[in-house]
Amino acid sequence: MLDGYFPSRYARGMSQLHDLRSESLGSVLRTALDAVVVMRTDGTIAGWNDVAERTFGWSFRDASGRRMSDLIIPERFRADHEKGLAHFLATGEGPVLNQHIEIHALHRDGRELPVELSITQKSQFGEPVFLGFLRDISERHEAALRQDLMIGELNHRVKNLLGVVAGIAHMTAKSSGSLADFEPAFSGRLMALGKAHEILTAATWERASLQTLVDDLLGTMATADPPRAIAIGPNILLEPKHVLSVSMILHELMTNALKYGALSVPNGHISLSWTVDHKRLSIEWLETGLALLEQPQRKGFGTKMIERTVAHELKGTSEAHWRPDGLAFRFSFTPQTTGG
Repeated sequence: MLDGYFPSRYARGMSQLHDLRSESLGSVLRTALDAVVVMRTDGTIAGWNDVAERTFGWSFRDASGRRMSDLIIPERFRADHEKGLAHFLATGEGPVLNQHIEIHALHRDGRELPVELSITQKSQFGEPVFLGFLRDISERHEAALRQDLMIGELNHRVKNLLGVVAGIAHMTAKSSGSLADFEPAFSGRLMALGKAHEILTAATWERASLQTLVDDLLGTMATADPPRAIAIGPNILLEPKHVLSVSMILHELMTNALKYGALSVPNGHISLSWTVDHKRLSIEWLETGLALLEQPQRKGFGTKMIERTVAHELKGTSEAHWRPDGLAFRFSFTPQTTGG
């Protein structure tokens, strides 16, 4: 007969450990790192260690004597469990015995837990019983899910990146008069894209600092004496797709400034600033130091790309003012995250 119990020295509140007379089984239950459930041949619970209590939310007092199929086995598996038990008692054969399987178990609060399960049948503890060793593998499943999501996201990013590169190559080729013109323009845009990816990689592809992006863009222009460029704005963190878009826009503005704008003359200067108002981020690029600047008669690829990126990638608005002393360009959009 299975009567009496062994109190656990490790349970909170001195919870009752099990009601088997065997000290050897009591030792197993007390020292096992996994949840251990002991089931009689009639399907009721005879043993339940502290790890099982923590894993499934039932104390031994609550679990003792109840049918295991009603307690921790999800409803969709209960019929198979009862059928398998009856088959073993009739034939001595059990396909899940002495195997490691992954299955779901039921917590007291109704949620299901992925568990690793092994079951063995023993007869040396007073009467035949089944010992189930269960390990909660929720963290393993969550890690696998995160890995799958990361791989899917990486594939998505690679496809998007290749699409961006193809688009840049196509539009740069259309706007270039020769291969000599194409090569530096295309290389510069790819380098800007690569820099943005470096910044995102350092931020583990989560949110990246707009200030870091700007500092990388301005480089020695901001550290010269006197500085030829300044940047002013609050701490802003942008999501990856916005980092890439803003990087390409600022790169085109910098390229134009070096070729035709403020940085093409000795006394030219750039001021880059950004503000947040009602969650909308506004970035202003201001060039000064030119004389009698006139608005170009046609839009080049850089201008078209900036307008397209603001409108389609950022879902924002932009405006350009060609003043006699330099270009004033402003664009704004609403990022998902604006604060650091």
